[in-house]
Amino acid sequence: MIDKMNKQLKNFGLWFSKMREDSGFKSQRQLSIFSGVSNTTISRMESGEQKASPQTLGKLAPHLNCSFEDLMVQSGYLPYNIDNAAVFPLNAVAVASTYAVPVLGHIPAGAPCIARESIEYYEDLPSKWLNSEPHNFFILRVEGDSMEGAKIFDGDLALIKKQRTFDHGQICAVGISGNTPDLYATLKYVYVIDDEFVELVPANNKYPRKKVPVKFVNIFGILKKTFRNH
Repeated sequence: MIDKMNKQLKNFGLWFSKMREDSGFKSQRQLSIFSGVSNTTISRMESGEQKASPQTLGKLAPHLNCSFEDLMVQSGYLPYNIDNAAVFPLNAVAVASTYAVPVLGHIPAGAPCIARESIEYYEDLPSKWLNSEPHNFFILRVEGDSMEGAKIFDGDLALIKKQRTFDHGQICAVGISGNTPDLYATLKYVYVIDDEFVELVPANNKYPRKKVPVKFVNIFGILKKTFRNH
């Protein structure tokens, strides 16, 4: 019985490792950063030393080219039926559809990607907020009152969709290169003046508008939602 369980863990580890690589994550560390599952847990899963909990599989599923049900079947929690579909017990409780999104204190210069040293912690958010693209989102912790006119207040959490492009007048997570060793992202309205300049506009008359050369502007993403924990 023990040998059978060990074999199942080894087989799942090999399958999961291939699934991770096929999903674009070249290292366990990359998947750890985006899923919020510890690197140690992923390593032990792939080596066949640990069976992941359903909660852990639920965090991993949005990043892999497979469903939560596939993970549950491959890990031995659920059987297949005659149609090769996962069979849930009649008394099964639905798993909450959430995703762990990293909260960033700052963004390293020149990089729209998420770096481990930038992550302060993770927030579990409803997957419906993330448009089926959870890996394309991150959270910035708002500091200051420069956007209070847009109802964005100090201490709020801003959900950002990672992208370089934006529509004229959108609120973006933006930084200006060359002004600090670590490029801090700030939320501002971004208006296109011409091919060479954009204007960064706060939502508070205490702060000035800034005309900035496009070549110095880094757009990290666009604001999708703000929220606050109490």
